[in-house]
Amino acid sequence: MPYDVIDEQVWISACKHIENEIKDVETFRRWISTIIPVSFKGGILMLGVADDFTAGWLRVHFEDIIANAFKSVVKLKIVKVKYETGHLKELPLLEVKQEKKALPVKSHLPLKNDNHPAPNCNPKFTFGTFVVGPENSLAYEAAMSILQPESSLSVNPLFIYSSPGLGKTHLIQAIANEAMKKNRKHVVEYLRCEDFLNLYTDSIRGKDHHNFRDRFRKVDYLLIDDIQFLAGKTNLQEEFFNTFNKLHNEDKKILLTSDKTPSEINRMEQRLISRFVSGLIVEITPFSEETKFAILKKKQEDYLTKFDDKVLWFIAQNTRPDVRKLEGALMRLSLYASVKKVEMHLEVAQEVLKDYLAEMAAVRLTVETIQKKVAEYFDLRVSDLTGSKRPANIAMPRMIAMYLCRKMTDKSLFEIGEAFGRNHATVIHAFNRIQDEFSANEQMKRKISQLESKLQVA
Repeated sequence: MPYDVIDEQVWISACKHIENEIKDVETFRRWISTIIPVSFKGGILMLGVADDFTAGWLRVHFEDIIANAFKSVVKLKIVKVKYETGHLKELPLLEVKQEKKALPVKSHLPLKNDNHPAPNCNPKFTFGTFVVGPENSLAYEAAMSILQPESSLSVNPLFIYSSPGLGKTHLIQAIANEAMKKNRKHVVEYLRCEDFLNLYTDSIRGKDHHNFRDRFRKVDYLLIDDIQFLAGKTNLQEEFFNTFNKLHNEDKKILLTSDKTPSEINRMEQRLISRFVSGLIVEITPFSEETKFAILKKKQEDYLTKFDDKVLWFIAQNTRPDVRKLEGALMRLSLYASVKKVEMHLEVAQEVLKDYLAEMAAVRLTVETIQKKVAEYFDLRVSDLTGSKRPANIAMPRMIAMYLCRKMTDKSLFEIGEAFGRNHATVIHAFNRIQDEFSANEQMKRKISQLESKLQVA
């Protein structure tokens, strides 16, 4: 059957829509940039892909997004996507933006660190640069014990969880760096879960799965950041389960981080959860002002510029418990002092950080906060919103919660779907449904407005 050729600009426009939905450069590059638009006729969009595996992955994970993007460009109500295998297109290189050169007065910038890190790890992330407080002391001790075979605290696996910005990545990379320092022959693999997934899918695509399996089953230390992103990925969970068992049986060290406890991760297989909880699960809680102050004191050791304790206390008292936010404030003051060549007194610091602190004062909503507020509003439990039940008294609040997550956070469709134990297509449906109801139904408009007001002060 003949098909009309797709105009290049039409496909480019559709890809821009797709990229905005996916919100992840590497995922877009890996899956969408390799597509060759073949033709479009009679409402059927024919896409050229390398093989059946790629077609299947696109069909499950991205087909709705592709169809909706193309519909918005060609102004049609219905677009059906089909795939044609045998089209090869190399992955485009990721664009690496040049870092801006440091400002002329270098004495205010961080001092160079010449440590040799473990693969994929930051050389600055060591135990020596990790500030220990009451909120993270158990996690610190557990991490140290991993490197001390004679320790009475036998930990394997170690599972660390916390909100973002509290030092999970620092701690897990410190273990990797220290393991390499103690013995350069150690095989250490540190990866974000997303990178683990990408390597896995590349191995399937390239028929190189044997080497992937060998790589991760012959390590001395396996460290995976953000393990919650295994959720819902059945094949990868199977692979990780078998890898976990082999390493654990050989007493190789397994370290995992997450933003929630194992039992709170939706769509994680029970057998994996049971493996995670067989070791030690440790939480890092939000920092007190005293711990934030100690972190700032430690961070400024990297700078030749030193600030008065009053300045550091001001930052500690006015920033959220997030190491990145603390370091961001410190960097701003350092750069300002460097450019203006001034002493950084408290009054100057208050003025320099005024806008930065104002941005943080506007609370950045999380999916969890929205779920909690919506559940309270409708007199439900959060587990009702994330569970499998579908009665009307739960289904509508669930859609409202998805709608608000899409509207009021920067989370992608996939992340929102995972938080509710659903796929991205369900989120799209919920958003469109509530948007239509909001336009036509005064009662719905009132409910949404009331919830938005509650969330703006959450």
